[in-house]
Amino acid sequence: MRAISGNNIRLLRTRAAELAKAVEGWGTCEVSEVCGDAFAGVASSLLGFTANSVATPSVAPLSDAVFMLPFTRPASAWTYGALLLRSPDGKPWPYQPGSAQQTTWIDLMYARPGSGKSVLSNAINLALCLSGGITRLPRIAIVDIGPSSSGLISLLKEALPPDIRHYVAYHRLRMTPEYSINPFDTQLGCRRPSPQERGFLVNFVTLLATPLGAERPYDGISDMAGLVVDEMYTYLSDGGKPHPYTNGIEVLVDDILSEIGFVFDDRTTWWEVTDALFLAGFHHEAMLAQRYAMPLLADAAAICRTQVIEDLYGLVKAPTGEPLIQAFSRMISSAVREYPILSNITRFDIGDARIVSLDLDEVAKSGGDAAERQTAVMYMLARYSLARHYYLTEDVLTDINEAYRDYHRQRISEIREDSKRIVYDEFHRTSKAHAVRDQVILDMREGRKWNVQIALISQSLDDFDAVMVEFGTSIFIMDAGPEQAIRRSTEIFGLSETARVALKTRVHGPREGGATFLAQFATKQGLNTQLLTNTLGPIELWAFSTTAEDARLRNKLYAKLGPREARRVLANLFPSGSVKTLIETRLAVIKEAQGVIEEGSNLSIADQLLEEILDAYSKNTDVKSLPK
Repeated sequence: MRAISGNNIRLLRTRAAELAKAVEGWGTCEVSEVCGDAFAGVASSLLGFTANSVATPSVAPLSDAVFMLPFTRPASAWTYGALLLRSPDGKPWPYQPGSAQQTTWIDLMYARPGSGKSVLSNAINLALCLSGGITRLPRIAIVDIGPSSSGLISLLKEALPPDIRHYVAYHRLRMTPEYSINPFDTQLGCRRPSPQERGFLVNFVTLLATPLGAERPYDGISDMAGLVVDEMYTYLSDGGKPHPYTNGIEVLVDDILSEIGFVFDDRTTWWEVTDALFLAGFHHEAMLAQRYAMPLLADAAAICRTQVIEDLYGLVKAPTGEPLIQAFSRMISSAVREYPILSNITRFDIGDARIVSLDLDEVAKSGGDAAERQTAVMYMLARYSLARHYYLTEDVLTDINEAYRDYHRQRISEIREDSKRIVYDEFHRTSKAHAVRDQVILDMREGRKWNVQIALISQSLDDFDAVMVEFGTSIFIMDAGPEQAIRRSTEIFGLSETARVALKTRVHGPREGGATFLAQFATKQGLNTQLLTNTLGPIELWAFSTTAEDARLRNKLYAKLGPREARRVLANLFPSGSVKTLIETRLAVIKEAQGVIEEGSNLSIADQLLEEILDAYSKNTDVKSLPK
């Protein structure tokens, strides 16, 4: 249309009429010269901006309406969820761990290394902490190999007010007396363990009394272990020969006793000290004192030679030809020497922490029979120290001293209400630890009664026992693996042909848009199999990353800038959550220029990158200006 001068109004109206006639000739349009609110029109077209549209409602053609109906779109069983995943078409897919949509909460997560298992596990744990309606932090026990969960702990700690940051903790366990944990500790004021605690102690002592390399203990060992455990507590009870109080061992306890005017003599016992401190309101100090009243592992080697044990097992012979009691005492004494972490009173204290990660990398090794035994012992010990209070109920109150009942009644009430979760990472390390796996299966069977979620993370489906797979209610396949693994997953979980093809072609581990995985949820409405993508923001990605180069850079920045500021800087600089691609690019440039790459060059580049970031940060410049 040619330009029209300002005074040629007649021609303008003529052409406007012709244009309106042509548009109305389409048959479904009406043209008006009245102009509405242009801003409201634009706002109506913005996604999620407003629920009021200025457009005139009309009936859509059936072909278009059917296309938009959710006949084949992924639908979540959860209306609301603290973890937002994505469907293949980008639709938000809420997921709430530990919800009423499932009867039990047993997660199995497997894939090859580097497929995003730990990141997804951390995201689920974080979602549990961010669940709507909770008034207290949940109780999460993470048994880890390596620092993969340390980022989650750091993220939570920095997000909490300073006065309650002790509610989350990360510890790297070491085989030294400073980290000693006495498995025979009981609940505060309890002279004997609860039935669940006793069952664990029998299994634990039986494990220690099993010969190296043997899958099962000698006949009679398990029964003897139960009797030995009972006799240990009987011997050290108030009516037996309790440990006498010794001044100067626990300075804090001594000071409090002086403050409350407690009078002691040569016959005063640690149990009497514990009761006095508790009645005076010093609960933490009472627990410190009670540790000295507890039996130790070394006591088991002595108790097994008492007359009660001799009468029942004195004539029983072990397969080695020695008396069974002597074989039991010998193996327990060997455990006392080999495991200093078990040989002393408890020094390692998680205190009031609710979310705790124990890194067993130094103490749970793989290799020979001795290493396999140590791994089993450490897994059992970690699980017990972190989660033994998860299984307390009001039924145990009848077995507790009356003075302590109100204290435990309130404590048990809170524990019963809280969501609880036990996470076993690198579960393949327990492949030869039958005692650990038996304990996990027991937790799976009874977890629903105690509102406990169980999560097992490993590298292959074969790392889980058949019973564990049968009990699994949430299956996360993070990497398809070879064709053989795909066929096995399809067969065991009854995947449809569509799911099998999706597993083969779409499940590929972490990419730029997130980590796509196949999930199968057993809900009250039935099985729900979905192809989902876990997409996190740069802050979470940097907090949860376990890639060696990323973790090295992140941890060094933590030391220089502090965790929160370091994550902010890294998120601004590398929103993808990784520097691995940048390091590889710089390595390629070096190789092209020099023709060779020296060993350790990637670490040198990481250190160089660290210096560049710190230099830009110190100059208060935009870190995004760093050379890529």
